[in-house]
Amino acid sequence: MIEINPDIHIELEGSPHKVRGALEKLRTRLSERQLEACNAGTLEIVLAEVLNNVVEHALSERIDGLIALTGNYDNQTWHLKVRDNGKPMPKDQIPAGNAPDVATDLMDLPEGGFGWMMVRTLARDIAYTRGADAWNELTFTIPDEPN
Repeated sequence: MIEINPDIHIELEGSPHKVRGALEKLRTRLSERQLEACNAGTLEIVLAEVLNNVVEHALSERIDGLIALTGNYDNQTWHLKVRDNGKPMPKDQIPAGNAPDVATDLMDLPEGGFGWMMVRTLARDIAYTRGADAWNELTFTIPDEPN
């Protein structure tokens, strides 16, 4: 996908605070371009999960972590790319996204484990590569109408 004039282009430092700011910037940009109705809620949920996972896992040991987010809205579908300079995904693969076991006592419920399940449920065409430049790249689409 060639991005001549992306609808979204946000670069940020890899911290939870900067992720919140990027998501606010995204919300503002969608509103300015009147794209809120284009599955913006799902877009924000998926990006929040992806960006927070990058910060928590890929960039956890870096003080110079960077994230670049680009996206286009075309033909009723968001086409997104998230790049970061953090550690590669385990085994160079996207996590399976299996739901954690919730058939347990309330106090024993897992704290995490739902993020990749949500990403895999809401996004399509998910692909991950680790570039020769030591950057991770995650691409995916989010259609207006879920399959």
